[in-house]
Order: sequence, then C-alpha cells, then structure tokens
Amino acid sequence: MASDTPGIIAMRPPALLLAACLALVAAGGANASGAPAPSRLDPRLLSATLPDAPPVAVWVEFADKGEQGPADLAARLAEAEAALTPENRHRREKAHVQPLVDYLDLPIEPSYVAALQAAGYQVYGQSRWFNRVAVHASGAGLVRLGAMSFVRHLAPVDLATPREREPAPELVRSPAPELVRSPAPGHFTSASANTIYGMALGQLSRLNIPAVHDSGYIGFGINVCMLDDGFNYYRKHEALKTIPIGGSRTHDFIRGILSVQDTVDDPASFEHGSETLSQVAGRASGRYMGSAYGCNAMLGRTEYDPTEKPIEMVFWGMGAEWADSLGADIISSSLGYNLFPDSSGNDITYPMLDGHTSIVTRAAEIAAAKGILVIVSAGNDGTHSDVGYKIGAPADANGDSVMAIGALDSLGNRASFSSKGPTSDGRIKPDLSAQGVANLLAYAGGDPNLYVRASGTSFSCPLVAGLAACLMQARPTWPPVLIVQALKHSASRASSPDTLVGWGLPDGLAALRYVPDTLHAPEMHGPLALATSGPNPLRALGTPLRLRISLGTDAAPAGYRLRVFDAGGRVVRDLGAGSLAPGSAFDVTWRGDDASGRPLAPGLYFIALDGAGRLGTARVIVLR
Repeated sequence: MASDTPGIIAMRPPALLLAACLALVAAGGANASGAPAPSRLDPRLLSATLPDAPPVAVWVEFADKGEQGPADLAARLAEAEAALTPENRHRREKAHVQPLVDYLDLPIEPSYVAALQAAGYQVYGQSRWFNRVAVHASGAGLVRLGAMSFVRHLAPVDLATPREREPAPELVRSPAPELVRSPAPGHFTSASANTIYGMALGQLSRLNIPAVHDSGYIGFGINVCMLDDGFNYYRKHEALKTIPIGGSRTHDFIRGILSVQDTVDDPASFEHGSETLSQVAGRASGRYMGSAYGCNAMLGRTEYDPTEKPIEMVFWGMGAEWADSLGADIISSSLGYNLFPDSSGNDITYPMLDGHTSIVTRAAEIAAAKGILVIVSAGNDGTHSDVGYKIGAPADANGDSVMAIGALDSLGNRASFSSKGPTSDGRIKPDLSAQGVANLLAYAGGDPNLYVRASGTSFSCPLVAGLAACLMQARPTWPPVLIVQALKHSASRASSPDTLVGWGLPDGLAALRYVPDTLHAPEMHGPLALATSGPNPLRALGTPLRLRISLGTDAAPAGYRLRVFDAGGRVVRDLGAGSLAPGSAFDVTWRGDDASGRPLAPGLYFIALDGAGRLGTARVIVLR
C-alpha cells in the first residue's frame, strides 16, 4: 500500500499523482545520489549500469497499484469484483476462490506507466498479477529507473530458447480412408464411430474419449484458451472453421494486435497453434474430430518461433491474465522453457524447477489460483543431456494446479523424446501421458482438406485438455482439483505412478464415472435434467426420439430452451422454450427433421437443454 512505502505520494487524485511522478522523474527521483537504492536492483543488473553496457530487458516492479489508503484500496477491490465477467465470476465461485478478487486483480497504476513513457522508456509488456512492466534500459537509464520512488525492484527479464521443434510433419489427404488401430481392450467403440471420427478415431479411442462423447459430453459451453504460436487458416480449414471463436477472443501478444494469423510474411510461425487447436476443438464430422469438439476457443499467440526472444515468457504471462479476464475455464499450452543461454547466471537450472521459481511457472500458479485448469506439455527433451532430460517450465508447477502431459506412442509406450521428472523438490512429473507420436492434425498451410501427422508432447497436451473440458461439462460443480483427481486416479498407472509417464494414460469413461474421495463437489439438488429414449441412431422421419425434461422438487422454478445443433455448432432445430415448476416433467419428440419437416442430412447432432444455470446435451446420430 502507498502509505506503507517510503517516498510514495499518497492521498492525491490521479492527475496530481501523475504530475508528482513526472516531477520525480525529472528530478532524478527521490534518491539524492541519483543511484538506485541497493535493495531495488537485482545483482544480475549491476554490469548493465556501466556507461558502455548494451541495453537489457528489465522488469520494473512498482511499489503499489496507486491505492491511497485502506478506504481507496477497498473501493478498488470492490470495483474489480464488479468488473468480473459472468464467466470469470462463475469459474472462481465454482473453484471456491476466496476472496473472489484480491490485490493481484487490480490493474497497474496508469500514472506510473505514463511517467515511464514520458521519461522515454518504451513499455513492451506488463503484468497486473506481478505489478510490473517490461522495458529496455542500460547505463544511466537503468540508474534513473532504480531511483524512481514508485519503483520497488528492477530485475532482468528471463530469456527463453525456442522450444524443441517437432519433426517435419507428414501430409495426409482427406477424406481418403485410413486404417486405424483398434482401441485398447475394454474401451468403447461402435459401428458408427468411424463414420463420425474418421482418421482421428485411433488417437481419441486410446483415451476412451468416444465413450465420453457418446454420454453427451463434448466440452459444450467450456472455454478453452490456447496459448501457442500463430493460428493460420483457422477460419478456412474444414476442421477449424466452425469452432466458436468470438471476435474479442483472439490476441497476438507479440504484435499487439487482435489477428493471430500471418499467411504472407511469416507463415511458418503461425502453424503450430492451428495444429494444437485441431486436437482440442477440431470438428469435421466423418473425417476428423477433436477431443472436445463442442468447446469454445480463445486463441492467444505468445510464441515467436524463428529466433530466440527474451520476452516470450512475458507474453505467456500476459496471455494467462487475458484468459483469466475473459473467463477461460482451461488453458492448454504446448509451450515450455528451459535453458536461457544469453549470459552466465540466467539459465533455469534444475534446482529452479521447484514449482515456484520461474516467472512462467508462477504465472501458471496464479492462473490456477483463479480457478483455471492449466494443462501444458511436459517437453521434448527426453533425449537431451544438456537439460538433464528434464521437463521445462511451467510443467514443474504443482500437479493439483497445473498438469504436465508426456507423450506415448500408439501402443502406449513412452516416446523417447518425452521429458522426464521429477521436479527438483521431488514431485512426480509428468502428471499424465497421451498419444504424442504420429498424431493427426489439421494442416495450417492453406489447403482446407489436408491433414498432417506429427509427433511431440505438443500434441499429447491438447488431447488431455479436451478430455478435461468434456469432464467439466459433465461435472459442472467440480473445481479443477477434482477434474485433475478424476483423470489421475482412473489412469493406467494410478496405483504406481512414475517420473516417466506419471499416472499414465487417462481413461475418459473411467474418469467420467469417478467418485471423488474429497468433499470439493457439493451435491446438486433438483437440477434441470434431460433424458432420452427411443432409437439412436435415429432414422430421419422414422420412429421419433423421445426427450424428457424434468425439474427436481427441491429446485426453484426455471426457464428452459431445447435446441438441436449439428456437429459444426449450427442450430438446425429449435424444439421450444418455456418454464417448469418444481417437480414437473414433460416429453418432447423429434424425428430427425428441421423446422420445415425436411429430413436432416445423415450425421452427428446434439440436443442441448439450457436452463437453471445448467447446460446438458444428448448425442444423436441421424441416418437416412
């Protein structure tokens, strides 16, 4: 707080506060000697204060957020809580976040940023969670920064090497048929599964995801934020173009613009994100489906592929804050950071992989503390001795907050490139593993019917993120810690986890049936419910499907809306809306037709019941 920090201007209106900041900057700060207070300067920056030192990337941490006493702080917190989006509030309440907002949620004091800019410093990144901005400075400029009274600390920005690239992908043309390995024994399949999932059937069946989809859970209504490199042709490829992505739900943090595409100047840096997006949310019925093809997506570009950049973890943290503000339920990020070789002393060493040290790990922890389930790749360094074959950051974050995903081949064997654990404090990593060898992905080169096969933990991560989204839809009262618990405790190595594959390969149906051993999930009394009876698959205009809508006796009166969606997310039939009294129920029938009574095209459809704060779906296959 301002009143607790020497030299901070207190109890002044914002305009006067900015004027005071500018006056202090002009005067060289409150320090009479003009040198930064020793406690404010990270020792790694001492050499950068020399007259001929080159500019360095610096975090400028502020002393406070401009609050002017306890009453003003309370008012700012109340304002921040009122500004929460409904999605953000709901997610935090479900995760039992207490208090609902805290100091981290307050914005950076704009007068401090304005004072830096007026002094000639260009701010290229900022974080409200860590109350700091990133600038470049050296020599006298660094000294002046450290002397400013509203600056608490100066530290170098962590540098990040490019992540280990996956091998060159193999092109696969759609809709050519493909031989698909049979699912593991005991896993769900059906006669119609191959006609729905196409070439993606194998990689989904190994996680028993089709059984989860068949239960009506496809991630519907769940917001998944992808933090990756670019997302070229996500509005063109057949498996990506119908994914619900709102206009405000894309952001390129590197270029500072909304568009996350570049098909002309640097297309190679805008492919990986499209590939990982397809694993989660791809939807081209009969050819390709993602693990949560009913979810909503947010696309954040935080990675620059061609060269090493000292600010990529800055962008990742900004992306996580953006995801939080928009109400993301899940962050899926196929990125990771390990060596920082710009100069001696800046590497992330193994002792630093303790779940709390690196800036990107701390950002992931805060995101999890805000109720977001963070799922990241373990890394592709399993054969690299220079990093000890170990995971990178933020995969080292605690497993009840952030899950790191390793890679298996199609037979369930660990891929040799998959990074190993444990963390430096002895925790098991990775948390889970999924197929990461020869995964089928949407092609990001412009051909809307082309797919690729590629390998890496980059592609095992989004498969599990999609499964988690399906579980979130199925268990809307569960906080992320219970989703993690269900996935781990029902996985293939639940009884004997290790530091190679963690708790092993998840089983979607077993996770769906999991009964928590904690009391994190309160019982729901009197929910609005949807049940189906009759033929499924449903022959269009034949024997109708019966849909029963009911409201429990303990519930309050509730409105409802019943609609039919196709696999691309389009409404094809509105079956009605109205209200229900507690304890009432009624039936609706549907014959696989549209509003004009014409038979719908054969394919996969979803009947969605929305009401009483709940969203339920039933999966139906229509035949001719």
